[in-house]
Amino acid sequence: MAGLKELRSRLKSVRNTKKITYAMKLVSAAKLRKAQEATSRSREYTELLRHLAARLQESMASASEGQDTTHPLMKERPVRRACVIVIGGSRGLAGGYNANLVRKVESTILDLRSGDPGADMELVAFGRKAVEGLRRMNRAPQFAFDQLPEDPNQWELGPVLARIESDFREGRIDAVYLVYTKFRSALSSAPITEQLLPMKPSMLRPDRSAGAPDRFRKLVFEPSPQQVFSAIVPRVFRSLVLQGALDSKASEHGSRMAAMDAATKNAGELIKGLQLKYNKLRQSGITSELLDIIGGSEALG
Repeated sequence: MAGLKELRSRLKSVRNTKKITYAMKLVSAAKLRKAQEATSRSREYTELLRHLAARLQESMASASEGQDTTHPLMKERPVRRACVIVIGGSRGLAGGYNANLVRKVESTILDLRSGDPGADMELVAFGRKAVEGLRRMNRAPQFAFDQLPEDPNQWELGPVLARIESDFREGRIDAVYLVYTKFRSALSSAPITEQLLPMKPSMLRPDRSAGAPDRFRKLVFEPSPQQVFSAIVPRVFRSLVLQGALDSKASEHGSRMAAMDAATKNAGELIKGLQLKYNKLRQSGITSELLDIIGGSEALG
């Protein structure tokens, strides 16, 4: 009967695990809904900033022929030092989410090194799992932020991005890249790399299919379009980084929800198999006992 005792213990353990994974799935689903809403609002805000930047460029171009419509953050130069901003997860149990991101960082660094062999790399990592993964691959970040609030809107991104902007303006950094997980749906997300600085003119062109807000057509810019444009471009840069952080957080919750759903289903299948094995072993024991009783009865009779 030791086999039955062991099976009962395993069944109890797997049922408890199933309860935990199911609860974690529900929690991740609730967090995912909130993260999706935050991602959608941030994307709308970023798109409006790009509409405004495009309207400012039009205003500057029409005011004076040949007028410079660029910004110091748009200045291109040979890359001697690049900064790679990595946004990863803070916790595990999210399937391949964190591992896929770290592999993407590694491939991004190799691609950048192949294009600019002599360029130095500076890594800025957000998220405990991202920091740990990079260290395991001997890519320890120069700036690591592994104790972060759950909401990316509460991250201290301002001082970090202000330093990166200052380094770019003064030539200490020649290019800035962002590696994060792009959120598409609860079941679809993929790590991607985007170049943020120098900012390409295409980054200031909004999605024309969405249609430009009519109110932007009637704006009067004070004190001048140039000064407003100078203030808007850094906001676009910071908004893109925050958008990446929100996308990453939504992707993390989606990956964890999918992983816990798969774990719950696997636990259910394991319970069925163990229960069947338990029933067979128990029935075998009962049959054996009955045969012993019948045999003993016949011997006495």
